[in-house]
Amino acid sequence: MTGNWERGTGNTVPLPGRSRSLAVWLGMTVLASVAQGQTQTGTYVIRGGTVVPVVGARIPNGAVVISGGKIQAVGANVQAPQGATVIDATGLFVYPGMIDSGTELGLTEIGSVPGSTDTREIGDFNPQDVALTAVNAHSELIPVTRVNGVTTVVTSATGALMSGTAALIDLWGWTPDEMAITPRVAQVMSYPSSGGGGRGGGFGGRPQGDTAETVSRQARAMRDLFADARAYADVKAKLAAGGSVPNASRVNQAMESLVPAIRGEMPIIFDVNTIEQIRGVLTLADSFKLKVILRGPRDAWRVADTLATRGIPVIVGPTTQVPGSDDPYDAIYAQPGVLAKAGVKIAFQTSGASDVRDLPYNAALATAYGLDMDEAMKALTINPAQIFGVADRYGSLEPGKVANVMVTTGNPLDVRSNVKYLFIRGEQVPLTDRHTKLYEQFRARPKP
Repeated sequence: MTGNWERGTGNTVPLPGRSRSLAVWLGMTVLASVAQGQTQTGTYVIRGGTVVPVVGARIPNGAVVISGGKIQAVGANVQAPQGATVIDATGLFVYPGMIDSGTELGLTEIGSVPGSTDTREIGDFNPQDVALTAVNAHSELIPVTRVNGVTTVVTSATGALMSGTAALIDLWGWTPDEMAITPRVAQVMSYPSSGGGGRGGGFGGRPQGDTAETVSRQARAMRDLFADARAYADVKAKLAAGGSVPNASRVNQAMESLVPAIRGEMPIIFDVNTIEQIRGVLTLADSFKLKVILRGPRDAWRVADTLATRGIPVIVGPTTQVPGSDDPYDAIYAQPGVLAKAGVKIAFQTSGASDVRDLPYNAALATAYGLDMDEAMKALTINPAQIFGVADRYGSLEPGKVANVMVTTGNPLDVRSNVKYLFIRGEQVPLTDRHTKLYEQFRARPKP
């Protein structure tokens, strides 16, 4: 150690001066942490509104009790605990917070400013990268997103053949670790395609030589890496069981990151687009027994029955895109309804960062083209919770679940609805952001 610390024999003794200030600062930090923990354990009763649990029937004139960061009770005849803060929701609606299943939130601030963007690492094979470590918990885009009822997102790097692990996070906390629900919720990969770069379309945007040959080479490289990861996992299991493996290699971070996926313990999000990519992913899944999630496929409706039979979930959207030149005019908008009716579990994504607040309107657009309204709400709440393995804690208003709750003036899918109260992990979150602050600032400007 250097600076104000001096190592003696068996003891580390602080030197006077700044070390005393450091101790005071650390003490204040601990007290602040304790105080913050106390605010999160407040008790609230939201009563008088229409409670929409998502997994059951609506409860007119219902109540939701929040305490200790969790939902304690939901029903029509719920007694308010002594000392609870009562929120009158008469004429309002109570929903679980919404979940965006594909974003870059926290990883980019202004797309045109490279210094504020951390969505892609150098190289095409980066399974060891962890998106959570790059999340900016103080991004201005996070409160902008919260005020529209989005409380939870999956955020990840994209663009490479293997982009690393995505993080499932709540949009509340001082640090990425505080925000994390599942720090490594899924591996993120993009199946190669001749369709150019970007999420779900192509591979790195750098085709070399003949396009078909390039795509074939990239697919082989992906398959070879999975084969290496399976062999690595076998060696790792044998060593863990007390066996010996001659010439066993050292720890390989890339292989270590792929082991949970190879064992089926972690799903793989495949950003895909075309029917050829979907078929390629299904072949990989069969060969290596992978647990896969398709994200962003425009052609998934063509194989809806196959996906339903195999139990493969699909993350749809953004539905605000323009259809392809060869697609039916309503292909993007109608696809969620087609998939849901076929029995495919769907969820929605916005895929970016600045537009995550528009998540409910992506689902609303699909309801105009055949998606049932209740199914649309499930695709924003309980479905993604099930897809990412946290349905025992998130996605609906049920006792024992994390209290991510919003109180709105109407259906969240209706652009005219506003969020009046918001809770994340049981703490009432202020509905202020950069937009509201600027509004108030300029509304109060001196008149000439």
